[in-house]
Amino acid sequence: MKEDDRFIPFFEAYKDDFFESMEDVRMYLKNNNLEYQNIEQKLHDIVDNNINIQKIFDEVDIENGLSKEECKMLSKIIILNYKLQEIEENEIYFKGGMDAYFYFRKLGILK
Repeated sequence: MKEDDRFIPFFEAYKDDFFESMEDVRMYLKNNNLEYQNIEQKLHDIVDNNINIQKIFDEVDIENGLSKEECKMLSKIIILNYKLQEIEENEIYFKGGMDAYFYFRKLGILK
């Protein structure tokens, strides 16, 4: 999502494809939000450096289970994913507020 697109009413922009709008929010954050970018980088670093965690994401059985350190890394992944989700939800909430503003303007409640 481009910076200017943040101010297009949600309904007008995405009346045909709601899930695409969520992906647009994620793409906007990936390109414009440093905290989001840093968290994503931490996630990639953890996964790239842990073959057994990669296997979990690929739904491959792990013969000997996870080590204590791998369990800590998996826990860290969960926490980082929650942080990403929180940032996404905040951006979606902001987008909803902007939609309300444009809706009220369209109705003539705001000038």
